[in-house]
Amino acid sequence: MIKAIIIDDERNSRDIIALMLEKYCPGITIADTASDCADGIEKIKKHRPNLVFLDLEMPDGTGFDVLSGTLPDIPFEAVFVTAFEKKFLHVIRFSDVELILKPIDKESLLQAVALTSARINAGDPKDRYRVLLENFNNSKPVAWKLLIPATNGEAYTIQFPAIEYLEAQGDNCLFYLNNGTNITAIQSFRYYADLFATLRFYQVNNSQMIQLANVSHLEASSSKVVLKSGVILEITERRQRDLVHKLSHS
Repeated sequence: MIKAIIIDDERNSRDIIALMLEKYCPGITIADTASDCADGIEKIKKHRPNLVFLDLEMPDGTGFDVLSGTLPDIPFEAVFVTAFEKKFLHVIRFSDVELILKPIDKESLLQAVALTSARINAGDPKDRYRVLLENFNNSKPVAWKLLIPATNGEAYTIQFPAIEYLEAQGDNCLFYLNNGTNITAIQSFRYYADLFATLRFYQVNNSQMIQLANVSHLEASSSKVVLKSGVILEITERRQRDLVHKLSHS
């Protein structure tokens, strides 16, 4: 049986999560609930849960403060619950921590429970929470880390600037790193393309995206973009004009 705690300043949200867990997740028992960060930390230390449903923003702090309050050892898996995905999107997604949006729907809750339950039962290490807190405490994306769950069953933590480019590989995404190695992520290319879209990345064609810092030059006559490593990628004419504009304003 997985022991859970719900930490959320909205009573309605706590009640909905509790009711849905009781109805759809018989393998989870709710040990307690809390309405703010301080009370949540206290109850985590008291009950030592396996799983915590954690609101991102509360009157006395954030879900990140709750995680920090359990250091040096975070003994549980967390599912963040929020109505404001964009504010902390990259910090959470970069660390591969589960996130569900309010209003909470059954499918999102069950998916998050399935993933975190599998990690609990497998005794997975909690590296994702170290990455999460490091990124949250660093305001510069260039210094962030990315945790990549790979198709070989491993989870790799890399420095964000280490990514040269990425490309679609079936239902997965292949990362090419500046040191010449590569990682095949279990997530899709579209997942990462959407995640990186507002950062210093650019999608040069339907299946490849580059980190702008790695661009050497463009070969306009042949519609190619040349990276500093010597890698040459195809780029459409429209995207080429857009890339020139981005590079000139970076």
